[in-house]
Amino acid sequence: MAAKPNANRSGLISQKTAKEWKELSTPQKVVRASKTTVNLGVILAGMGLTGALIYFVASELFGTQSSTAVFNDAVDRIRAHPQLAEVIGEPMKAHGQPSRSRMKRNRRIHHRIMDDQEGKTHLLMQFFLEGSQNQGTAMVDMVKDDKGKWQYRHLFVDVPGQGYPSQRYFVEGA
Repeated sequence: MAAKPNANRSGLISQKTAKEWKELSTPQKVVRASKTTVNLGVILAGMGLTGALIYFVASELFGTQSSTAVFNDAVDRIRAHPQLAEVIGEPMKAHGQPSRSRMKRNRRIHHRIMDDQEGKTHLLMQFFLEGSQNQGTAMVDMVKDDKGKWQYRHLFVDVPGQGYPSQRYFVEGA
């Protein structure tokens, strides 16, 4: 006759698997303390790495000085420019580099942070605009001020002339 599947389960649960701390010898206490310390260290390191990852992702996506925030601000300024709204047309869409991916949102905004000969930090960015009438290429040059905030040096859009020379429209700087 076959034994019931749950017959041995109560024996497994009630088994005492670990000795109490006071029952351990000194070498066993050292081993158990080492295991606990290593396990705690791994857990704390994992939590620290997770926290750092969350911080960096959140600061890149939601920070006021991130490339994403600079892109959004530049697009808002371009959309508010009356000549560009007329030349490019409404609605105006902005996007990054063309990609072979079918996902339209998978277009990287090309930007670079570099230092010039005077030691000033610049953020250079390029992105593309499309509207109902035309398209254009936006260029952004920003300089980090003494407070660590980005300030526009140049923000302009080049619009192809369709047989004529292309036109450059300055939104910020000259």
